[in-house]
Amino acid sequence: MLKCFDDLAEKHLEEVRQFADKAGLRADLEAILARLASWGHTDKSRCVLLKDFAPMSFAFHIERLMEDGTYKFNFNGGLIYHGPHDGFGDGSAPSFSVDLGSIFGPQKPGWSIHT
Repeated sequence: MLKCFDDLAEKHLEEVRQFADKAGLRADLEAILARLASWGHTDKSRCVLLKDFAPMSFAFHIERLMEDGTYKFNFNGGLIYHGPHDGFGDGSAPSFSVDLGSIFGPQKPGWSIHT
């Protein structure tokens, strides 16, 4: 299950989807969101999105469903958008994040999961 932490994250998700539509990357975005949503046992975990400081990016955490019906933190990471604005993930501003796929492969804009 995929959910947004709050209204700010929900609004950011809509903005990122609109950006992805304009850039022709909507299918890529939805595929990686589905991948995050499916981590673990889909009926026993959820992925919670939060707005990240990096443009068009999210922080996330994976929570496990406990026997008492509450969710407990499992691990966290980032869903980071890389492109020309950050050297395709070379570690520079504004994302300050490295995408090894872009360094060793073709440089193309898109999202990658960082944990």
